[in-house]
Amino acid sequence: MESRTRKRSSLNNNEDRISTLPNVLLHRILSFVDAVQVVQTCVLSKRWMNVWKSHPYLDFNFETFSSLINSDYYEDEMVNFTDFINQVLVRRNNFKAIKISLDLCGHTRYSLVESLIYYAVKHHAEEICIDTACRDVPIVLPLCFLNCESLRSLKLRIDGGIALPKSLGLPSLKTLHLGGAQNFDGKIFSSCPNLENLKIEDICLNTIENFNIHALILKSLEILNWRYSRVKTGCKVMLFAPKLTSFKFDGNTPLFWSEVNLTSLDDVNVVLQRYYYRHDYQFYVDEDEYISGEDETKQGFCLDLLKMLHQFCSAKSLTLSMNIIEVCILKHFTI
Repeated sequence: MESRTRKRSSLNNNEDRISTLPNVLLHRILSFVDAVQVVQTCVLSKRWMNVWKSHPYLDFNFETFSSLINSDYYEDEMVNFTDFINQVLVRRNNFKAIKISLDLCGHTRYSLVESLIYYAVKHHAEEICIDTACRDVPIVLPLCFLNCESLRSLKLRIDGGIALPKSLGLPSLKTLHLGGAQNFDGKIFSSCPNLENLKIEDICLNTIENFNIHALILKSLEILNWRYSRVKTGCKVMLFAPKLTSFKFDGNTPLFWSEVNLTSLDDVNVVLQRYYYRHDYQFYVDEDEYISGEDETKQGFCLDLLKMLHQFCSAKSLTLSMNIIEVCILKHFTI
């Protein structure tokens, strides 16, 4: 009876149990919210005044930030957002950063992106996630980024382009997502010996003849938004990934492979975007209709598509988009 009374008394006192938790647990809880919301916790009590300064998960989301300020002009919001990021970084007093993330769907200055990457590397971040647009000049990775030993996960999805070096030299990297990279031959992947998951999205290879993916322990590969207008005609993928088990392809023109042996594949998913034919063997995204062209053009496209699919003959599971089936049953062709 006495123990029940004590429990009720404790509940009635409205004890702030969260504030009594150690910083490491508070940081883990706050890792699920945006950096703006993390900073706002400083007004809760004296206990929380400096918690945000040592918070190792920095998620800078422009949409969240802009919803909290009253401005009708994007440029003003960007100035304030950039200033907020700089103030947070300056006031952290050199605490370790586990993750640094920037989510900004609009245009931003390349200097902001490069300074964030520089800061992440200097503070031994394990994860970097940059998703933005930078159309003035391609993003250049700082020299300190090369051979970074702490980095385990990297996402660089930048509309406007990334100027990649010949080698990354990231010994601990396991997950890599590249979007918007321009005219690189893929040899950088071999400089990441522990790479297990690779996603390549909307890249430009209009001067590259052979695209190399050499990754000894790679398990998952995604090649997305493979567009004829951004890939040199006849560009071949030179793939050496003996442990690859999962593959996804999404594009509007077939992927041309070198001679590969993908006997370890379990799951394959191939999506062919809508297209129409032209006499010069080019294909455009078109969600509404097909426009037929010469039979030779159709047949050439079908043959190239079937050659690509033949590379996956050992897969345990093969998922195809419906318009691939439509292509395969065009005149003079059956599955």
